[in-house]
Amino acid sequence: LSFAISLHTPKRVWQRAMAGGGQGLNSGSVAEAALTTWFELDPEGYAIDAASISKTPSLRRIAASIPCRPAAAAELGRLFAEAEGESTIFYQMLRPQDGKVQFLYFWKAFAEAARIAGAVAIDTENLSVELEMLRDRILRCVEEALLDDTSSVGTKASKTELSVGGLQQELGRASSMSAYPEFWQKAADCLKGREEAESLSLEEVTTLLLSWLPDASLFEHRTDAPPTPTPAQAGGLRVLLHVYDVSQESSIQKINKVLAYKHFPLKFGGVFHAGVEVNAMEWCFGFSASKTHPGVSCIQPKTHPQHHYRQTVDMGYTKCSDADVIEIVTQLLEEYPGDDYDLLRRNCCHFADDFTRRLGVGGIPGWVMRLAKVGASVDSMIQSAPKPIRQRLGYGSDSD
Repeated sequence: LSFAISLHTPKRVWQRAMAGGGQGLNSGSVAEAALTTWFELDPEGYAIDAASISKTPSLRRIAASIPCRPAAAAELGRLFAEAEGESTIFYQMLRPQDGKVQFLYFWKAFAEAARIAGAVAIDTENLSVELEMLRDRILRCVEEALLDDTSSVGTKASKTELSVGGLQQELGRASSMSAYPEFWQKAADCLKGREEAESLSLEEVTTLLLSWLPDASLFEHRTDAPPTPTPAQAGGLRVLLHVYDVSQESSIQKINKVLAYKHFPLKFGGVFHAGVEVNAMEWCFGFSASKTHPGVSCIQPKTHPQHHYRQTVDMGYTKCSDADVIEIVTQLLEEYPGDDYDLLRRNCCHFADDFTRRLGVGGIPGWVMRLAKVGASVDSMIQSAPKPIRQRLGYGSDSD
């Protein structure tokens, strides 16, 4: 495995990193890439066999997934260069324990490699960066606990747990140093009603951190001003993107048992849904077990019966006429059958992105697509975890 491995990084990844002035990817995008790569490695939920990830095919896959500035290809290659009888630098960064690599360490190593490769924008006043800092402090607490029996982190039978009080302290520290203290105060609200001495498994902490990642995108964009229409645009149909918490589906309700205490109204954290409003009707895509039942449905704006409305993104004005919109919807009804729905690869956000592009207003914002993908990945991660972990997180049986 040589320096050339980094040259196999897909060109489209770096093109996306350089979009918007060439400053590179934000930390949220890197986290999404880490999640996608993680699932390609066939993990057991939150952990993966260390022997498997240390093999050349796995390392090649990881290296090819890390966004890289061409000038930094050699630097990235050094992380994956093999030497006789020694592990690669990247594998050492994964800090395997008891024959397993935990996702939090994989995420950290992946992000550090992307920075070495020059692919990450330098932005300290960014919630996803602050979330990474929180992740690193938690991992530091985990490591220090191995040497300190009085720590708020406890270890038992190779399983590391952080107390609720310990996590609350870290959230308070994050709030005090943050450009967005309100975000961290709301994150801390998720833990209200739980005893400070109560322990959180590393899997539960991982679920919380990943659920806060899409919430961070929502929070940063909550004050985005809608575009001012030009005189030519004002005569067209307005297009709105409505974003929801997926708070009514049973599997997500189980996640919310971990993510939010019962009195918090928005269930901070979870999976997300999106619908497109045009001509006073909202169109969305969802799963249907019937091959003859369409996956596309129409509802009154902001009133999806299964989800909790959160916010709206103004997409601008379409030049399409009423008849054009009907024609586009007719095409989408044929192209998006309900049994074709996939939580990660063909979901409501993919539909919304396709719809808005056909309306001529461009694709949905990248942060909306990311928050849905990361949220769905949390659910997939729990589903693929060993049964004892699923039970602790509220997934009682394999059929859930």
